[in-house]
Amino acid sequence: MKLIKSTIYSSIISLSLLLSSCESFLDIDPPKDQVSAENAFQDAKSAEATILGVYSNMNNFNNQFGSGLLAMLMSITADDYYSAFTSYDAYKLNNITPNTDYLDRLWSQPYSTIGHCNKVIEGVENSSLSAEIKKQISAEARFTRSFHYFYLVNLFKKIPLVTNSDVSSSNTQGQVSPEEVYNFLVQDLKQAEADIDDDYQGTERVRPNKKAVSALLARVYLYKGDYENAEISASKVIEDTRYQLMNNLNEVFLKTSKEALWQIQTVNTSTAGVNTWEGFSMVPVNATARGYYNVFQKTMDSFEVDDKRKTDWLKPYTITSGTFYTPYKYKIRTSIGSPVMEYNMVLRLAEQYLIRAEARLKLNKNKLAVDDVNAIRKRAGLILLPETIAANDLAIAIEKEKHLELLGEWGHRWFDLNRTNRAVAVLSQTKGNFTQEDTRIPIAQSILLSNINLKQNDQ
Repeated sequence: MKLIKSTIYSSIISLSLLLSSCESFLDIDPPKDQVSAENAFQDAKSAEATILGVYSNMNNFNNQFGSGLLAMLMSITADDYYSAFTSYDAYKLNNITPNTDYLDRLWSQPYSTIGHCNKVIEGVENSSLSAEIKKQISAEARFTRSFHYFYLVNLFKKIPLVTNSDVSSSNTQGQVSPEEVYNFLVQDLKQAEADIDDDYQGTERVRPNKKAVSALLARVYLYKGDYENAEISASKVIEDTRYQLMNNLNEVFLKTSKEALWQIQTVNTSTAGVNTWEGFSMVPVNATARGYYNVFQKTMDSFEVDDKRKTDWLKPYTITSGTFYTPYKYKIRTSIGSPVMEYNMVLRLAEQYLIRAEARLKLNKNKLAVDDVNAIRKRAGLILLPETIAANDLAIAIEKEKHLELLGEWGHRWFDLNRTNRAVAVLSQTKGNFTQEDTRIPIAQSILLSNINLKQNDQ
């Protein structure tokens, strides 16, 4: 079923919010029009509405975890781009403290979604729905729960692993090791992959399918160091002919993109004409206006001559102090009176080529790794790498292609540099005196106060 449009989003949100609780982690207002929880899973239509509500809650307001905030903060913390707004200076200067603005949202909002997913899983399993519906809805919830746990563990390392809807236990639960979280992710995603339909539920890609789960699993395997399974999972996605690297870069982030594995449709509840909140925040107000998010000069210098990504995914503007480039993957700020053209891109095919390239390099399949990198370089209009490239040079080439290809998307650059222990060596070139301590994202003080068993993630 296609994701229900904005005219009836309010009812979907109400259904999802009734599944929420008043955990101190979460700041969720009670819905105005409540439907009793016991009715939420009485039939397939109601059960479907609960999982649709999870997706709509991820993207219903600007500057929230799933609507561009994570991408923005981690891009600024790394070397993708920086903001002209001083409220983000702590991230640009890597001077993040437990009291830094927005930090609490990186914890509370993923746990809010996880709480919703836990309730969906429990509600479906305890219902009289058909086995087919149970598997589909539960698999989508497991996938979405794992998606958010992936970011929590990479942001904060030791985190509570909450897998039920018991409010009292979740508010007092202590932290577990990253290894335990990753083992859980593999288990949960493998079950979701087995249960979820390979077809999308409708004509758009706004609900995950089997290949979206495989894509996230490939990333988890890569981060876990399981390169054989990372290659296998990425190959499942790449070999599916429904997905293609779009030759026209200006079509990659459209809602009709064949590169999309999973997108989120914006719930437009506050600002008319929004396509994506990221586009609304970052696209200049008119063709001659300046941007307020500028790509770091060191990153601009990394683009090779004739790289189409510089031409199509960045927008130059000139002021008295010089010419700067602002991210321009999403090109629509608002489109009042026109159809929505762009959706928030969450998972896309290009990442799978780069995941497989890195996995293959680790498995000493260097020529195959070169082929994967060259698929991305060819699309960008660049000279292909030679098959004889040295392994060390290929590793740097993969790192560079992932940086420029996924620039500004979902914090990839920050997480990649940290998991490969390259953050200090790379970011010190842009940030100056960048040290290992600067790689730590602390837990917000307000979050620590909400659970007496939480401990700050000091290194």
